Amino acid sequence: MKILLLGGSGFIGRPLRQRLERDGHQVSAPSHRQLDLRQPRADWRHWLEGIDVVVNAAGQLLDQPAGALEAIHHLGPLQLASMAYQADVRRWVQLSALGADPQAATLFLASKGRGDAALLASGLEARIARPSLIYGPQGASSRLLLQLARLPLWLLPDGGGQWLQPVARDDVIDGLARLAVADDAPDGVIDFVGAEALTLADYLRQLRQLQGKPSPAYILNLPPQASRTLAALAERWPTSLLSRDTLDMLNRGSCGDPTALGGLLQRAPLASRQFREAP
Repeated sequence: MKILLLGGSGFIGRPLRQRLERDGHQVSAPSHRQLDLRQPRADWRHWLEGIDVVVNAAGQLLDQPAGALEAIHHLGPLQLASMAYQADVRRWVQLSALGADPQAATLFLASKGRGDAALLASGLEARIARPSLIYGPQGASSRLLLQLARLPLWLLPDGGGQWLQPVARDDVIDGLARLAVADDAPDGVIDFVGAEALTLADYLRQLRQLQGKPSPAYILNLPPQASRTLAALAERWPTSLLSRDTLDMLNRGSCGDPTALGGLLQRAPLASRQFREAP
């Protein structure tokens, strides 16, 4: 197949491109400068010539600069999807996020939800993957949690009682590759979650053991108001992963049913206790 891949240099996009090319597919992966979803252009059409499938793995967590999330997750993909439909592109595969909803309280999930809804109504064969927290040592969130797990003392919002269902990056790559090229893969929305749910504190304990530190860490409970104050201060740093929105997303939980992903992979997705790769 001829595949247009957006976000091809990212944490998910780079290994996905390698996987698709290894399987014999022809992949075009324009750089951010060549195809910037924040700035729709008529000349995007030439990227769609002869393309069978668009895979959109582009995205970002924070709204910097202001308006970026709505443009990258919703308005830009909508414009490109309209062009793709006119160019007779067959299929669009979207990397979204678990909990995406146009009415979500956080801008990240709301913009993802509006983008998903637009694609489902685009007339294209839309396949939307909504992953939970993705584990892979090269990922920014995984690096942060691995570093935190090594510390002897953890200061955690509400003691780390939030529920997660981390999914391995390799499972995400395998699932996206199947959505892109398999005719028998399902259309619509699929939750990409690991086999088991656990609390943030338990997940950190697993990451601690993964790094050869079996002794338990001490946990201090950070009350809700203190957590929000800390998040508000942290979000002033341009590269910070902690903000009031990410804290809200953590508190809402990130769990789902792994059955659909298991069917897509034709095997059970990994549980976090099965993660083996660490720095």
